[in-house]
Amino acid sequence: MPNTKSMLKPTGNILTQSPQSKSKAMPNNPNLKLPLLITVTGPSGTGKDSVINILMNHLPTLRRYPSCTTRKIRAHEKDGEDYFFVTEQQFEEFWQQDDLLERSNHYNNHYGIRRSVIQSLLKQNLMPIKDMTFSGTQACKKAWPANTFRIALLPPSRERLFQRLTKRDPNLSEEGKARFKLIAEDLDHTHNPHYVFTNPDMKGSTLADYDAVFVNDDLEVTTYAIAKLLKEEQQRRS
Repeated sequence: MPNTKSMLKPTGNILTQSPQSKSKAMPNNPNLKLPLLITVTGPSGTGKDSVINILMNHLPTLRRYPSCTTRKIRAHEKDGEDYFFVTEQQFEEFWQQDDLLERSNHYNNHYGIRRSVIQSLLKQNLMPIKDMTFSGTQACKKAWPANTFRIALLPPSRERLFQRLTKRDPNLSEEGKARFKLIAEDLDHTHNPHYVFTNPDMKGSTLADYDAVFVNDDLEVTTYAIAKLLKEEQQRRS
């Protein structure tokens, strides 16, 4: 594993890759399948949404899919695009039918990822992609072990992270300050492959739990590098 200084190198830089994804020259692994089910995990302020949006232009078979939630729809949102907005009863029915990979509760609203939505995309030979917490990636890996490809995205430094977070929230709320503290502490340990992350999005994971880990220093460079890796992974599995 690289030392801490590698966090500051220009990106497109992969901190780590699993043995399965390191080389196109490796023989095909019959336990790995297409299409890829891609998960993107990283702390707040790493540019996950921006990376996914640009990736959609590089890989035409990529498809974002929404989670479902019981919260009220907001004026700027569209049902089926931002979220699937459902009732409490519908949400519980999905859970009872084992159609939710995982569920969580925030401010008395339920959130979950529907198994059937992902399965439908895979059957169409499309590549589902979504930013999610480590617990979500675990659920995907358990449900589709041969298809899931897990990407972690990290900020290049404490300073850049702080800039990104304060751009969203200029005064940085108490919750934001607490989140920044956890993420900043995690960044001090990226040289240690056994370190267990504490920030809410990656909590409980180590670098070894991801197939590739990128430092997002430059959005376009990082996105290009991820797109290149995914194309190579597709080619290797075909």
